[in-house]
Amino acid sequence: MRQASIPRTLRAVPEPAESRPPLGALFLLGGVAQAAMTLPMFAAPSVKEAFALSDAGIAFVSGVASLGALGAFLLGRLADRRGRRLVMRLGFAALAPLSLVTAAAPVVWVYAAAQLVASAFRGSLNSVVSVAITELSDEKARARSHGWLGLVAAAASGIPLAIAAVVGDRPSGWRILFAVLGLFVFAVPWMWRRVPETGRFERSLSQRRGRARDLLAPAWRRRAVGLVVVGVVRGAGLGALGSYAFYHAVDNLAQPSEVAAAVLGGGGTIGMLGNALGAIASERWGRRPTQVAGALLTVAAGVAYYQVPAGLGAWTPILLALGFTGYVLGIQTFAVADRLVDTELFPTRLRGTYAGVRSIGDAAAQALQNFGLAAAIAAFGSLERAMLLLVPALVLPSLVLFWWVTTESRGLLLDEASRENYPETTEGAP
Repeated sequence: MRQASIPRTLRAVPEPAESRPPLGALFLLGGVAQAAMTLPMFAAPSVKEAFALSDAGIAFVSGVASLGALGAFLLGRLADRRGRRLVMRLGFAALAPLSLVTAAAPVVWVYAAAQLVASAFRGSLNSVVSVAITELSDEKARARSHGWLGLVAAAASGIPLAIAAVVGDRPSGWRILFAVLGLFVFAVPWMWRRVPETGRFERSLSQRRGRARDLLAPAWRRRAVGLVVVGVVRGAGLGALGSYAFYHAVDNLAQPSEVAAAVLGGGGTIGMLGNALGAIASERWGRRPTQVAGALLTVAAGVAYYQVPAGLGAWTPILLALGFTGYVLGIQTFAVADRLVDTELFPTRLRGTYAGVRSIGDAAAQALQNFGLAAAIAAFGSLERAMLLLVPALVLPSLVLFWWVTTESRGLLLDEASRENYPETTEGAP
C-alpha cells in the first residue's frame, strides 16, 4: 500500500511547551481511576459470599458492570466537544459517591447498578487522563510522563490490595473496600480547582469539531479499526492473566488472603520498575517494539504463574511471587507504550473519541476473556490449562496485526504522529 507523505505546507512546526504543565493533579486522577478499576477484583470473593452467588453469578455481575463502557464512550465524545477538564472533573466527582452507594448496597442488583455507572466514569477518567498527559507534555517528555503515570497508577492499585489483605476474609470486607474509596468525596472541592485543560484542546476550538465517523477517514481508518480489534483480542488474553491472579491463589491453591495479597503486593511493587523500562525503551527502541516485548514478557510470566502447583509449602507462594513479578514488569512496560500509541496516533479533535471507542473495545475484551476462559476451562478441564493454551492463542496473532496497522511515532512531533493536519480525504494513508 502506498504511503502518503505529509504535504510540505501541512507539516507540523514545533510548538512551545506549556510552562510547567500541572501533571501532578493528572497523576493523582490516574491513580484514583486505577484504584477504582482494580477494587472490584479484590472485592469479588467476599461479594460472592455476601450475596450467595455462584461463579456464574459473580461473572454475570461483572459483565453487567462492563456495559458501562458505553457511557465511557459518550464521555469520550464529550471530552472532544466540551474539553478534557470537564470529563475528568465529572469522573472524579462521581466515583466517590458511587463507591459509597456500592458499599451500602443491600441487594445484588443495587451493587451491580452502582458499578455499572461507576464503570463509565472510571473508564473515561482513566482514558482522558492519558489523553491530557500526552497533550500537555512536549515531544521529549511524553514517554517519561506516561512512565510516571503508570508508576502512580500501579501504586494506587496496591491500596485495594493492602486493604483486602486485612479485611478480605471478613463477610463485610468488600463494604470496607468500597467505603474507603468513597472517602475521596471530601477531596472533590480541592481537586475540582486543580484539574487543568490542555492548550491543544483550547486551540482546536477554532477548528471543525470531530465526528465519530471521522475515525474511518482514510488517514486514520487502518489504525483506528486495527487497534480496536487488537485491543479486544490482545486485551482478552492479557486481562485474563491479571483478573484471576488473586482468585487463583486463594480459591485454587488454598492460599490465605494475606499470603495472596503479599504475593501480589510484593510482585507488584518490584514490577513497577516496568514503568521506567517502558519509558526508556519507548524513547530508545520505539513505541511498537516496546509494546511487543512487554506483551511477550507478560504472557510468558503470567502463564508460568498459573502453572505453579499447590502443596509445595513455602515454595508455592515464592514461585507465585516470581511469576507475578515478571507479569507486572511486562504489563507495566507494555502499558507505557500502549498509552503513547493510543494517544499519539490520532488528532486532537478525535483523541477523546478514540479513547471512548477503545473503552467499548476493552469491555468487549472482558466479555471475550470471561466467555473464552469459561469455554476453555470446560474444554481443557482446569484454569491452569486454559491459561496455558488460550492466552498465547489470543495474544500472539494480535501482535502481528498490531505491527501492521500502526506506524512508529518515536521522535515525531505530536501533529506529525497524529496526522493532525491531514485532509480527511487523503488517499492511500496506511
